Amino acid sequence: MDTKKFKPGKRITIFFVFFALLFFVLGLWQIERGQAKTGIIDEFNANLESEPQYLDDQAKKWDRVFVRGTWENSRQILIDNVIHRGVAGYKVLTPLRVLESDKLILVDRGWIKRNKYRENLPDIDLLENELTVSGILESPELGLVLSDDLVSPDWPKVSQTKNPNVLLKEYDENTYNLILLADPVLKNSLEYIKITPTNMMPSKHYGYAAQWFSMFLVLCLMFIWYGYKRYER
Repeated sequence: MDTKKFKPGKRITIFFVFFALLFFVLGLWQIERGQAKTGIIDEFNANLESEPQYLDDQAKKWDRVFVRGTWENSRQILIDNVIHRGVAGYKVLTPLRVLESDKLILVDRGWIKRNKYRENLPDIDLLENELTVSGILESPELGLVLSDDLVSPDWPKVSQTKNPNVLLKEYDENTYNLILLADPVLKNSLEYIKITPTNMMPSKHYGYAAQWFSMFLVLCLMFIWYGYKRYER
C-alpha cells in the first residue's frame, strides 16, 4: 500500500515558518490595536457625557472642561485646508485669556467657509467680552507636513497644522498645551465639526487582522499541499 509522505524540503520549510509567524503576529497586533482603539473611543464617549470640570493644570486630552475668560480677538489662527461636506474652509482658533490667570488657551470655535480668493480671509472678528466656554480638550498630531513654513507671519495667521506645539510658538504668554473644542452653544460659535478620537476605527483593525489570519491559513494549506505534491514527483 502506497503511503503518501510529507516532504516539503528544507528551504520551503524555512520560508513557511518565517512568513507564517509573520502573518500570525501581524494579525495579533491588529487585534491589539483594535482593542486599544475601542478603549480610547469608550473613554472619549464617557467624557462627552460627563459634567465639565473647571480647567486646571492637571487637565489632559479628552477631558471635558469649562473655563471663564476674555477673547483675544486680534491674535486668531485659521487652520487651512479643512474640508467639510465637500467645501474647503478653515477651523478658527481664538485665544481665550483665562480669568484671574496669566495663561491663554486656544479655543476651536468651529469651521468657516473659505472665500473665493485665498488672499481674502473670512471675517472672524468678535467682541472681547468675558464669557464661559465649555468643551473637550484635544491635542492633534502634527501629521504629514511638506514645508517648514507652517504658519503665516501676519495676524490673523493661517496655519497648515493644528498641532499645539507648533501653534503655541506664536504666543509669548504662558499657554495651555491643549486646544479646547468649544461646544456649539456659544454666541460666536461657527459650524461645529465633531472630532473623532482615533484616525482609524476598531473595525478596520479587525478587518486587517482577518486578512493577516487568512493569509496565514492559505500559507499553511499551500505548505501542506506542496509537501505531499513534491513527494509524489
